[in-house]
Amino acid sequence: MTMYKKAAYATLIFLATVCMFGSFSVALAQGTPAPGGNSGLGTPAPGGNTGGLQNPLGFSTIPEFLTAVLGLVVTIGGIVVVLMLVYIGFLFVTAQGAEEKIREAREALLWTVIGALILLGAQAISTGIQATATSLGG
Repeated sequence: MTMYKKAAYATLIFLATVCMFGSFSVALAQGTPAPGGNSGLGTPAPGGNTGGLQNPLGFSTIPEFLTAVLGLVVTIGGIVVVLMLVYIGFLFVTAQGAEEKIREAREALLWTVIGALILLGAQAISTGIQATATSLGG
């Protein structure tokens, strides 16, 4: 198994895991707030502060966080795909007609395209699952 196949499989497993947990958290996080608008993280202190846990990340729900993580992964993956395409162009130019090197460059191109499709597919699947879970939840 070549390096490109291993990278494509690792990307597929990682993105499938992110999509799976992201979609489940959307489906499971559709709850109602506690009476009085308190999130249940502590009793309100004088002045309106709950006095409970503070969120340092700035995301109010797990689905928002996972959507941001997937967006970051897609952004970084897009940059990696562009860099790989430039490298593959370099491989084709330096092959200079040698069949073995051209075959390696074609294989690298194939696995890079497969990785890019997996990246875009993960984003599309995640969006579809979130929309479906939101419409079913109310």
